[in-house]
Amino acid sequence: MLKGFSFFLKQGWKYDKKYIIWLFLLQIVTAITPIASALLPKMVIDELTGQQRFPYLILYVLVFAGWICISSGLTSFLTKDCFTHRCRVDAAFGFELHERLALADYGNLENPDFRDMQEKAKKFLTCDYHGFGYLLDCGANILGQVITIVGLIAILSTMEFWFILLFAGLAVAASLIESKAMKKAMSLSMEVVKHSRRWTYYAELFEQAQYGKEIRMNGMTQWLLSREKQVVAKANANIAQQNNCYIASGVKRAGLTFLQQSTSYGVLIWKVLSGSLGIGSFTMCISAVTSFSESMRSIMDRLTEIRAYDFYYAQLDEYLHIPQLLRAGEKRAIHRKEHRIEFCDVGFRYPGAENWALRHIDMVIEPGQRLALVGENGSGKTTLIKLLCRLYAPTEGVILMDGVDIQKYDYDQYQAQFAAVFQDFQLFDCSIRDNILLGKTMKDDKLDEIIEQVGLRSKVTTLPQGKDTIVGRRFDEEGFEPSGGEAQRIVLARALAKNAPTIVLDEPTAAMDPRAEYELYRGFDSLIGEKTAVYISHRLSVCRFCDQIAVLQHGNLIEYGTHDELLAKQAQYAELFEMQAQYYTE
Repeated sequence: MLKGFSFFLKQGWKYDKKYIIWLFLLQIVTAITPIASALLPKMVIDELTGQQRFPYLILYVLVFAGWICISSGLTSFLTKDCFTHRCRVDAAFGFELHERLALADYGNLENPDFRDMQEKAKKFLTCDYHGFGYLLDCGANILGQVITIVGLIAILSTMEFWFILLFAGLAVAASLIESKAMKKAMSLSMEVVKHSRRWTYYAELFEQAQYGKEIRMNGMTQWLLSREKQVVAKANANIAQQNNCYIASGVKRAGLTFLQQSTSYGVLIWKVLSGSLGIGSFTMCISAVTSFSESMRSIMDRLTEIRAYDFYYAQLDEYLHIPQLLRAGEKRAIHRKEHRIEFCDVGFRYPGAENWALRHIDMVIEPGQRLALVGENGSGKTTLIKLLCRLYAPTEGVILMDGVDIQKYDYDQYQAQFAAVFQDFQLFDCSIRDNILLGKTMKDDKLDEIIEQVGLRSKVTTLPQGKDTIVGRRFDEEGFEPSGGEAQRIVLARALAKNAPTIVLDEPTAAMDPRAEYELYRGFDSLIGEKTAVYISHRLSVCRFCDQIAVLQHGNLIEYGTHDELLAKQAQYAELFEMQAQYYTE
C-alpha cells in the first residue's frame, strides 16, 4: 500500500533533506493548533465563570494569542519554503526521468503502449491533484493528524467511552464511504489519460504550423474536429462517471456527518443542562469533537489517496524501469578508427508486427567504402541504417564490427562511430552554431570551414548575428526560418562536425534543387574524405558516386554490386534507373 509513498520519501530525501524536514515540521505545528484551540478557550471561560482572576485571564489570552501568532508565522514560512524546495525536488526528479528516457531503447518511443504508459506517468507527476510533492504532503499530513487525534482523545478522556466510540465510529464510517468513491474515481481517471493524449494530439494539429497547410489545402477542418469531438466526448463521459462517484459519496457522507454532529451536540448539551459539564468544558469538547471529525476525515482521505497512488505508482514504476536492452551486456571499448561492418543473416520485426521489416540480410561494409541503399518505399532501407546505428537490435542474426557483435561494445562509444542525417531530421530552437555542434566545442575557423563546405556561408553572412542567429521564431521573433534545403545543409554540417568514421545519409538532398544537389554530391568526396559513407536516396544518380549498391525489396537484399554490374544484370536496379533516366532523355 505504501510503495509509492516510500519511494517518493526516499527520492525527496535524496534530492533535498531540508524539504522533508520542513514538510514534517510544518505538519507538527499544524497538528498542535486544534489542541491549543480547544484547551485555551476553556481556560478563559472557566476563569470568567469562576474566580475571575484578571492576571490569569491576561496570561491565558497572551498565551493563546502568542501561539496563534507563532504558529501562523511558522506555518507561513514553512509553507513558502517547502514550496521552494518542492519545486527544486520536482525539477531534480524530472531531470532524472528525462535522463532515464534518453537512455532507454529508441524503439520505445515508437511504441503506442509505451506512449500511453509515459502519459500516465506524467499525469502522476504533474496533475494538480497528484504528483511527487503532493504524495509526500499526504504522508506528512497523516503524521500531523495522528498527533492531533492523540491530543484530542486526551482532552475527551473525561467523557464516557461510549460517547467517544460513537462519534469516532460515525466519523470513520463517513470517511470510508468517501475513500471507496475516491479509489473508484482514480481508476476511472486512468481511462481519461488515454483519451487526453489523443485530445492533445488533435490540439497540436491545429496549433502547429507544419500541419496548417495540409489542413487548409485538403479541407480537413471539419473531419479533424469531428474526430477530436469523439475523443473529448469519451473523456467527458469518464469524467462524468468520476463526478457521479464523488456526488453519491458526498451525499452519504453528509448524512453521517449530520448524525455524528447532532448526536455529539445533543449529548454535550444534555450534560450541561444536567449540571455534569461546565460551559468551559462544553466549549472544549465541542471544539475537540469537530476537530476530531476533521482529523479522522483527513487521515482516511490521505490513506485513500496514498492507496490509490499505488495504482498510479505501478505505471510510474514501469516507466522508471524502461528496458535498456541495447545498453545491456558487455561494455567493450572501441580503439580503432576504421571499421569493417558485416551483416550476418540479419532480420528485424517490429514489436507486435506479423511481417518482417528485414530478413536474411548478408552484407559487408568495408572501411572507406561508399555504399548506396536503394529500393522502393517500405523496402527496409531506413530500418537497416537504424540497426546499423544500434537504434534497434536485430530480431535474428548478428551485426559485427571488426569481427565483434556490436551489442558487446559500449553503447555510447559505438554510436560515436556514426554521424547520421535521417530523413526526418530535427532542428532545435537554438543558434545555428548550437544546432551544428550540439554541445561540443570547435574553433570558429573550423566551424566556418564546415559551413562553407555545405554551402551555407553566403546565407549565414546575411543573418543579423551570423552563426549565432537563433533557428526558428518560437523564442526569438528575429529568428532564422530556414528553407527545407537550408535546414538539410545545417544537419549535414552537424554530421560533419561530429567527425565520426562512418557517416549515414538518409535522403540528404531531398529538399534541394537539382543544381544544389549536383554541387553537393560533386563535393562529397572532399567532404567525407576517408570516411565510410552509407547513402539512402530515391534519386539513383547518387549511385554513381558509390562503390557498392545494395537493392532492397520487401525487406530482402535482392541485388548487390557496382553501378555498372547492376545495370548489366538488367534486373530491379536497372529497371529503377531506366525509369528515372527516361524523364531526362525524353
